[in-house]
Amino acid sequence: MSQATAAAPPPTGRPAAPPVQAASAPATGRGPGVPGASVPADVLAGRGIPTGLRQRRIVAALAVAVFTILTAAQLVLGANAARQAAADAAQVIRIQDIKVDLLRADALATNAFLVGGLEPPEQRAAYDEAIATATGTIAAAAQAQSADQQALAELSGLVVRYASDMEVARANNRQGLPVGAAYLRQASSELRGRGMTLVDALLDANTTRADNSLANQHPLWVLVPGILAIAVLVWVNQWIARRFRRRFNIGLVLAAGAVLAATVAAVTVSGMQAAENSSLSNGSYRDLVQAAQARSQANAAKSSESLRLIARGSGKAFETAWSTQAQAVSAYLPVEATDAWNAYTAAHAEVVAKDDAGDWDGAVALATSQTEGSSPAFAAYDKQVAGVVESTASTVRSTLDAGAWTPVLVAIGTVLAGIAAAWLAWRGVSRRLEEYA
Repeated sequence: MSQATAAAPPPTGRPAAPPVQAASAPATGRGPGVPGASVPADVLAGRGIPTGLRQRRIVAALAVAVFTILTAAQLVLGANAARQAAADAAQVIRIQDIKVDLLRADALATNAFLVGGLEPPEQRAAYDEAIATATGTIAAAAQAQSADQQALAELSGLVVRYASDMEVARANNRQGLPVGAAYLRQASSELRGRGMTLVDALLDANTTRADNSLANQHPLWVLVPGILAIAVLVWVNQWIARRFRRRFNIGLVLAAGAVLAATVAAVTVSGMQAAENSSLSNGSYRDLVQAAQARSQANAAKSSESLRLIARGSGKAFETAWSTQAQAVSAYLPVEATDAWNAYTAAHAEVVAKDDAGDWDGAVALATSQTEGSSPAFAAYDKQVAGVVESTASTVRSTLDAGAWTPVLVAIGTVLAGIAAAWLAWRGVSRRLEEYA
């Protein structure tokens, strides 16, 4: 008998799971803790907002900081340029004073030489004062500008030789020795030759320095950092506005306002200084240089007048020099001194007329008299033009000194405004970051 087939044992454990259809992989990133879950695009974009806010907060603060540094630096440089312009203009004034004093001393010495041994005490005192003042000014100029020291050292030595030769000329003249005139002509020739060549070279160099310093104001460079900083703040504000649905960020708006105010102040000060320097170059400073030239050339002309008479009949070259110097005076003559100069030229014409007519003694009397003739007329002119030089020099100094301080004060204000603007920009962006958190 065949055995029956045993029945299969019943299944144990968990029942078999139903078949699962294959799922496609998610196209987007996975959610936290949910493998395979997709994340919406707007959620992903939102996750980048805190990072973007932090980055733009730093950018805004850095933009304001760079603006502050650059603008304050430009203002300080402008102040330094104003101080340098004042120093260069002061050196021009010193060199002009040296030229005037030396030529005035020569005019006094040559005129007194005509008197012989009866040199007027006041004229000798004026000569000594002119030489002493020129020597002191040479030392001051050498100390003020190192670039001029070599030329001024040579000029100082020349002045010492001039004074020494002039003393020898006087000593011989008092004894009636003709060699005195030779010493005087040699001293005067060297002073008005090599001496004035050195002085004119110094004037050219220092005038160029002063002109460059006066032109060294650049309002445009002060404007650029402010524009760039405001542009960065506007860009940050727009980025935040698109994400938070708020048109303006108060902190960024206040920061931009502070930058704008500081920029306007800085550009205004720099622009005013540039305009003032330009006006000074074409006004008081130009008048100062021209008045000093009119005075120095007039003293040279007065010296030529005396040298003509000392030459006794062979002074045609000195009269030619007088004409050239007189033309230079006319080119630079201040309006205030016109009448005085015309009075002197008329007196000089009388001296020339007497000399040409053979009345040498009469010509000398007109040239040396302290009460009438060319000397008192020239003294009146010299005094008047000296007053013009002094008043215009004072105007130039005060204007340049004032311009050296205003930019510094605005630079300090710019630094304070920049610190406040940086804090406002940082705080304004931080508020959005706090709201998002």
